[in-house]
Amino acid sequence: MAVTLGAKSFTKVVAKSEAAYGTPATFADANGELLHTDVVGIIDAGVVVDLADDKSVGIRPRRVAASATVTAKAPVVTFGEAPVSLRTLPILFDALSTITPTGAGPYAWAYAPSQTDVDTLKTYSLYLTDGVQKFIVDGCVPTEISLSADQSGLLQMGSTWAGRALSTTANTSTAAFSTQYFIPGRLFGLKTHSSFITAKTGTGTSYSTYITNWNLSLSPGAAPLQVLNGDTANVNAGGVAYTGALDGTLELTIASNSSATTSFPVGDIGTTKFVQVQGIDASGYGFTANVCGVVENVSVIGSESDGLILNTVTLQLASNGTNSILCFIDSPLSTRP
Repeated sequence: MAVTLGAKSFTKVVAKSEAAYGTPATFADANGELLHTDVVGIIDAGVVVDLADDKSVGIRPRRVAASATVTAKAPVVTFGEAPVSLRTLPILFDALSTITPTGAGPYAWAYAPSQTDVDTLKTYSLYLTDGVQKFIVDGCVPTEISLSADQSGLLQMGSTWAGRALSTTANTSTAAFSTQYFIPGRLFGLKTHSSFITAKTGTGTSYSTYITNWNLSLSPGAAPLQVLNGDTANVNAGGVAYTGALDGTLELTIASNSSATTSFPVGDIGTTKFVQVQGIDASGYGFTANVCGVVENVSVIGSESDGLILNTVTLQLASNGTNSILCFIDSPLSTRP
């Protein structure tokens, strides 16, 4: 018997890369990557309507029926902070720079944004369903990414995707759920260096006894373009491009000890630091972020956890002329879906 009521247990998101912007992928097959995520509440249709309020037409109500006009459609898909699979994570960075993975498994996906030019965006279509309602949001690129980890859980991720169009579909995706790989927060370590760490296995001073958690937020500057396209049938975005600066923040929470106060003293505020956070399991799966950042603040004796005094170090992403951030994802995903 067919499903007649949408239910949380039937929800799913499937991602497929697009051959061209403006041409949604189809999902009437088993292709695409079934994402490990919660679908509930993540879609915003993004329809902007002029309701023709406060017009002088000789009637008491504020607006007149059949006078509304749709002026824009800009759907947004937001994935809340949750444990992230290493099958899902490469898709976000691939959308930002069209990555070719290397290796034979784990497969290495390297995000190395240009400092002087724009990267090649790869738009994705997302299929979303609750078992009854079925939608496709096409032309999607990430506009915000957040990653974090602490000693008590898994690597977490949240993201916001801007899309071109939201449409209902008769497609039924049969994409199968693959084995997922997760990284415990306790596997992450911190390194600093006197210059930017350009490799995943870069050298530096390792701190393994006092970092308690980290949080990386990234705003890549990608966005859909709302243009005057002269098309009465299409009020959606006229393309997608890098329209803003590459920006980001790395926040480190560290225990108050002699090493911490030497490595990240208050006197470092305003200076440049080269930092690596890395977590890789025994099979070689993991995530690495190498960051060049200006120390914006050091919050000393800022908080406590189970009686342990904690300092918070905030670094704002900066470029040394060649690099600002490199991210390496060692994933079971062998190719772009």
